[in-house]
Amino acid sequence: MIFMNEAELRRDVISLLSSLRFILDNRIRAARLGKVERENVVQILFMIEEARIRFVTITRASQKVTDEEWLEAVSHIQNFVDKFLHSPLIEPQLFQRKFRLAPMPSRERETLTPFLKSIHDDADVTVSDALLKFRSYLGFISSNPLGGQTSMDFEEIKKIVPEQQIAPVQFEIVNGKIAVSSKPPKSLAEDRDNIAASLEYIQGSGQRLIENLANSNCDKRLLDTVRELQSQLIEGGNVVKIGLTNMACSMMGEKFDAELPEAVAAMFSSYNSAVSLYVAQFPEWEQFSQKAALTALDQSDVTTVDEAAISVVSELAKNPAVAEPEVPETIEFVRQFLNSPGKSSKRAAFAMIRTIENLISVILRHSADLVNKTIDKTKERLAQAGTLVIMSYLTIALAGATGIGPAATKAGAPWVQQVIEIVQKQIEKVGQKD
Repeated sequence: MIFMNEAELRRDVISLLSSLRFILDNRIRAARLGKVERENVVQILFMIEEARIRFVTITRASQKVTDEEWLEAVSHIQNFVDKFLHSPLIEPQLFQRKFRLAPMPSRERETLTPFLKSIHDDADVTVSDALLKFRSYLGFISSNPLGGQTSMDFEEIKKIVPEQQIAPVQFEIVNGKIAVSSKPPKSLAEDRDNIAASLEYIQGSGQRLIENLANSNCDKRLLDTVRELQSQLIEGGNVVKIGLTNMACSMMGEKFDAELPEAVAAMFSSYNSAVSLYVAQFPEWEQFSQKAALTALDQSDVTTVDEAAISVVSELAKNPAVAEPEVPETIEFVRQFLNSPGKSSKRAAFAMIRTIENLISVILRHSADLVNKTIDKTKERLAQAGTLVIMSYLTIALAGATGIGPAATKAGAPWVQQVIEIVQKQIEKVGQKD
């Protein structure tokens, strides 16, 4: 891409921000929004307007703008794009909408800048495509104000990789190894007494259900599923994982209902309903369910995500020195939900996407810290052991990112696609130090 002058850069930024606002205005006019949706749109519009004001204030056209001020202004817009891409306020399907430039005078439309023309000429460009192109374009400017070709350095990858999201599984690095993070679900203070009481009831009724199922002639798979769900409830683990397990348990119960005595079938149904009410009291389950419902995944995405999960588990198995055994086992556990029928499989695909996103996030953020510490401490080559660890981390992350990339964009995480090239280049760089 040729280097643009100040007027072109100013025009590109203002046009893109105006176009985002134009798309949101159309969203407001196209459908009747609920109170929460209206408030979310207002907050997003405020975000866009704040970015515009900051940029215009720094790059005031009536005065000479220094190079430092231009770089500051570009940095503000980069931060805005990252914040927009990761904002929980934005519905995932917004990123899949066609991106169209906001209306402008015919003279301006006939003399588009190279960047705006590349967006205008692409009839299939989506909002996420446009934002990722814009983010790369801004990175080009800030890194090469005199021209040339570049991409983001791996050490800076935390700028575009968000913290872990709400999902059935979150991860952490413990003593250099990837592990499953076990944290109690967050709840509202006013709900805690009800949650404690309902959990005590569910644990008691669940144990009675298990005893009755064990004494019946039911399919062993049904008994094992209830035992797994009961185990998660006793441990007080991830509420999204509990919710998904309960859904799978309910569907299995329907499948084997004819094999159960009437009293046991009623007990089973009551248990599932109680668990559903239990998870509904946690904001994390509500947020996850809403996001999953709004994500437009199809059966081909479900297949793609399943293949990605298999690939990630395979890479984890090849690198046991950097991951605890529970990591691939837990991913395999979530993967089983992909076999659910209809809409349930799409919810499960969303759950798997978020799980793999979290794995990529914890790996890349930790790897960036390792690389930065190495740079800070020594100018010598990385130690052989450190090189192997980083290479193993990045190989696992790359398998996940390339596997779920397009589906993750549909699910509101276009950053996954963006990191693929950065990780590939870092793997080549680390390999050269071997």
